[in-house]
Amino acid sequence: MSEPTGAVDRTTKRRWNRSSHAAYPEPIVERSPYVELALEHRDLEATEYGESFFPDAVPYTHEGTHRVFYWRPTLPAAASEPAAWDGLRATTDSLSAVTATDPTGIDLVSRRHGVTAVTVDATIAGESTSALLESYAVPDVRVRALSESRLRLDIEGTTFVVPAGTRQRISLAERTVARVDGTGEPTTTTPELVVRFPGDRELHHPALGADYRLFPSFGLDLESVPTPLSVPTVNGELDHEALAESLAVDLTARPYPERVLWQAFAYTAFDPHAGTDPRLCQFPTGHIALSEEPAADGG
Repeated sequence: MSEPTGAVDRTTKRRWNRSSHAAYPEPIVERSPYVELALEHRDLEATEYGESFFPDAVPYTHEGTHRVFYWRPTLPAAASEPAAWDGLRATTDSLSAVTATDPTGIDLVSRRHGVTAVTVDATIAGESTSALLESYAVPDVRVRALSESRLRLDIEGTTFVVPAGTRQRISLAERTVARVDGTGEPTTTTPELVVRFPGDRELHHPALGADYRLFPSFGLDLESVPTPLSVPTVNGELDHEALAESLAVDLTARPYPERVLWQAFAYTAFDPHAGTDPRLCQFPTGHIALSEEPAADGG
């Protein structure tokens, strides 16, 4: 009787299609003041747990430049062009431009089928927990001015100034709320607006209205990548580290957040279980754009 075997490393062929970068609008690479805002309710019990295997926003430093890399389209398609921006504001699930002509309120909650979902605890464009409420008095929060050195907020009629390079937790007025699950009596919560203003950041983001995914170059030249590509797997699952090694991508030489982006790229482009063939192009900047189309074999 043969001995049982452990995991066996294998490779599987993964087809991908090459496109000219001229077929895609160029990505946004824009340096601008960048502020993060989250309205948290840590005194409420979470009833929903939002998980993002790969965060939408990946901040890191590359060759001395502070980047924020949004690899999935997050800016509204109708957003103004970067030349009109005074800065950028990010919430737990959105990214929008700040302009002098549009000091509108910021939507810091979400609404689903007549109920309000409020954040209990969250990271920007990453994992979050939330609670569902029957009704909720949403605080009025507006960015009144944003520059490289300071942020001016109007929060329910009171002005707050946040210097660049700082983080503040601002307690708001207590509210009485009722949970959707209907357990117990109405309860109170004291929301906190968490404001982080690191200063200027270099935004990397797909072009406005584009539906491709965007990645850094990782030092990769797409012209040298064959199709179909031999994708290494372990127990039938993609081995992203072995894939990097096979393509001469040195992950150890890259900051950890960019290694997270590599995982997102590897699994989005070359997952052996995917039913689509990725279409890839490389811009003159080195950025890689990825879009999907039905697999050639219909799988």
